[in-house]
Amino acid sequence: PICQLGCCGPARGGAGAVMARSLCSLLLLRALVATAAHGLHPGSESGGINGLLREIYGGGHLRNFVQRWFLGKIPDVQVGSARGSITTHPDGVKEQTFISPPMTLANGEILNKWLPIDWPEGHIMLKSFTADVLHAAPDGSVPPPEPCCGGAHEAPRSMSFLHHWTVNKWQLPERMWDHIVKMGGWEFALTYNQSILELAAGAGLNDGANGPCWNSDLHLFFGIGNEVRGKPLKSGVGSSEAPFQFPDPYGVEFNADAMRDVGEFMVLNTHVIDLRNVTNRRSCTECECSYVHAFAPDKRTTGGLSCCHSTDYQGAKCPLEEGVQPTNETYYIRYTIKWRDFDESTSKPLEVITFDATDNGTHWGDYSFFPGGFHESHPDLFSDPLSVATINDPRSGDNDGYRSCHIEYYVPKCDPATSSCLHTIRNSWVLPYPMEIVFLRNHFHAGAINATTSTQHGPLCTGHATYKDGFLVDISTCSVAETMPLLSLAKGDKISVEVVYGQDELPHFGVMGMSFVYAHIPRAPAGAPDFLV
Repeated sequence: PICQLGCCGPARGGAGAVMARSLCSLLLLRALVATAAHGLHPGSESGGINGLLREIYGGGHLRNFVQRWFLGKIPDVQVGSARGSITTHPDGVKEQTFISPPMTLANGEILNKWLPIDWPEGHIMLKSFTADVLHAAPDGSVPPPEPCCGGAHEAPRSMSFLHHWTVNKWQLPERMWDHIVKMGGWEFALTYNQSILELAAGAGLNDGANGPCWNSDLHLFFGIGNEVRGKPLKSGVGSSEAPFQFPDPYGVEFNADAMRDVGEFMVLNTHVIDLRNVTNRRSCTECECSYVHAFAPDKRTTGGLSCCHSTDYQGAKCPLEEGVQPTNETYYIRYTIKWRDFDESTSKPLEVITFDATDNGTHWGDYSFFPGGFHESHPDLFSDPLSVATINDPRSGDNDGYRSCHIEYYVPKCDPATSSCLHTIRNSWVLPYPMEIVFLRNHFHAGAINATTSTQHGPLCTGHATYKDGFLVDISTCSVAETMPLLSLAKGDKISVEVVYGQDELPHFGVMGMSFVYAHIPRAPAGAPDFLV
């Protein structure tokens, strides 16, 4: 494989060929060093051709080297609509609120966009993250960056529906970053070039959000759906004040200067559906292909992400009530971040790991069709015929026909007179490294009842659904600060996910079932070879 990359044989050509040969040699040497330094930390689970590919993914050592020396660092400039001042609390925790770039939609339109966003300066341990959706002021001005949540500018769920929103880390050349910023974000378009960009840009797998899926979109830090907007329903004394909150000494580590130096930046993927005056809220929010008048690349798909974009390429749009004249509304994501300054002696960084119930990939974080890496066999999935049938059902889901994380699935209709009408999907993984689980959030869509994450020791956390006015408005979380014991797991231990949906007389399109685990994992040993950094 190395020879096929052009790293073998006598050197020929000009300076470009010499540079390419040098980079190939560095790639091979780095892979050999990585193999020799194989350990029990994120990234150590990969190997072979997959291990070589990890080096050129976002956040990989070779990618960092090329970015730092040849492709330019990201400038320190504001890219969002507004940012508030930094407040320091008596306990030393700092807080800052940001307003994202704008998103403009007409009634019934759907927008799925990647927005570069602002982030706190310095080397930090992020302690909490809270976000909600705002609309522009009556005069069209940007809402003020007041701490989340509530206020006169807050957009209700009945107005703007978040199919999903995620905070990811990307790595791109400075010119491409500048192009995306000037365009007002990168719009998701289901095209080949689009998919290649997202795969190449995603840096979470190598830099803070390692996990079993190779899909770069799922290496996220915060998000995830319409239920995670605003403060938790049970926020207050003795409970979480934010949907993501981590007790001392834990937090998610970010270093703004180091990130910019290697071309990394934070992006917000917002998939917003404008619900004003739509005729069928359920068909609209589930993106039923026939309802939104869209097509999917796989003609067997009947609903979900593949039919959920109001682009020139696809043209999906939810029909409006008779006589309604569409008007534009501008939306923003307001997000409030709390953090402490990073302290090498006391801080315990958290890795963010996404477990997708539709995952049938054969390697942790790597492609199933290339050799090398940590093998996954998913015993809970393949011992359950309904789960296998669910992920092989092409009516909803991505990457059909491949061993992968499929992100979505289809829940068929059911007659309550003849059945209990409960649809359950199960999956399991073997851990490639040890970890301490500190915080856990489950994610699913409207129609679900709960999702349970377990280990071989028993259930760890069940996320229970709360509904209001027909919307899923909250899913309970588990934290070592409140309801969950600090659990230490070893390499080779099992973790499993079970998601239960209630069924009715209509199918559910494009549902999800995921568990987001925030875990402290031992880092690479101090002094391990790392000649590219």
